[in-house]
Amino acid sequence: MKPRALICILLSLALLNTASAAGESGENIDPVVEETIFSGITYTETTTDLEDWEITLTLNDDALNNNTTFIVYTQICVNDGYCLAPEEVTLTTTDDKTFTGIRTTIEDHTYVNWKVKATYNDDNSTESFPSKGYYKVWSDCWFDDDKWGGELCEESEDDSILPAVITVTSIVAITGIFVVVYRRL
Repeated sequence: MKPRALICILLSLALLNTASAAGESGENIDPVVEETIFSGITYTETTTDLEDWEITLTLNDDALNNNTTFIVYTQICVNDGYCLAPEEVTLTTTDDKTFTGIRTTIEDHTYVNWKVKATYNDDNSTESFPSKGYYKVWSDCWFDDDKWGGELCEESEDDSILPAVITVTSIVAITGIFVVVYRRL
């Protein structure tokens, strides 16, 4: 097999696997608290349309003692396949150690992405948690990766044929590309 054909095949396989790299549909992506600036993180673990997603974060002693500050960002994604722009969450505190924030979800949402941007005031450097992407909290009724899921969700019969059509069309297109590339080599 020629190197160009092998490269095309490997790139196509890599593109097909990008969806699974972001986690499985319906499975939250949770922080490992010990790998953050917090000693405790609690949040709503399943979201519901038009209800509050709440988060409480408690700074660990090191972060508290060096006056670390942080911002929480959320991004709500919808069942139609797009995400809204990230928004900063307003945080409240009574002791400058434990902070609480609320974001009200929208109708027909898939999940809430969230992340933390910390600023270390001793050297003014910043760090994001997670370092790439977002943590993720799924709704109780979501559509993702061509399937419906969630505790309060029933699959719509009108949508059930669409994923099959998209999958078959994608397979035919990729096969056609391989045939054309292979014949040219």
